Amino acid sequence: MQTEGAGVWQQAGIKTVHWNKLFVILSMKWRTQFSKNFITMPLFSVGLTFVMTLFYGSMAESNGNALDDSVRGMALSLGALMNTTMTGILCTGMALAEEKEKHTLRALMTSSVNGLEFFLGSTLPVAAMILAVNILAVPAAGLRPSAGGWAMWLGVSALCAMASTVMGMIFGICCKSQVSASTVISVPVMVLVMIPVFGEFSGFMEKASRFLFTGVLSSAAAALAEDTPRVDGFGIGVIGAEIALAALVFILLYRKNGYERE
Repeated sequence: MQTEGAGVWQQAGIKTVHWNKLFVILSMKWRTQFSKNFITMPLFSVGLTFVMTLFYGSMAESNGNALDDSVRGMALSLGALMNTTMTGILCTGMALAEEKEKHTLRALMTSSVNGLEFFLGSTLPVAAMILAVNILAVPAAGLRPSAGGWAMWLGVSALCAMASTVMGMIFGICCKSQVSASTVISVPVMVLVMIPVFGEFSGFMEKASRFLFTGVLSSAAAALAEDTPRVDGFGIGVIGAEIALAALVFILLYRKNGYERE
């Protein structure tokens, strides 16, 4: 029965996941996240959140006011946006481009590891890192959300982490080296960060940010700061659609470059 079931999955084009192989890839990718080339990104994001909170606080004190939670939410939003895009897109893309540059990706794909195992092993550690840093950014901003706020923040952060990581895989599969990846990825990263940030001052930017996963994350940070946790159905749909579209594009590029074994 197990053999027949595996045959049905293979006929449908869905690869079987071997958990021991997946664990090896997960371990390898997790160690990569703590290398000196990549650990600076999440550390910078937590530090940025804390520094911006102090900066906003000093500005408020100079005007004789107290730092309110809405301003703390702005600091959290900026730190979470930087973490989600820089760690998810930039680190993932650079790591995959490095594997292509050193020809380790081709060697891995000609071994017994299939594409699904490689995809899950490459995305899950980065997504976990993004989620952990977004959690640490909340106390760094001086916020104490309710249980409902935490649940909302964790859910939105996890979805945005997956969207960002899959997008990073797309850039990584297209770039030939780490240097080219860092150069190319910097542009979309800045766009994804700046549109929600400037949404506070521009009506057009605010509308555009509703169609970006980073805009949904920024809105979630504001809701967390205001202690009004709510699930935006439209926002969740936007993130889900972007994850699905990015995954489809990656699969097509992955097969086009000949990495998928028959």
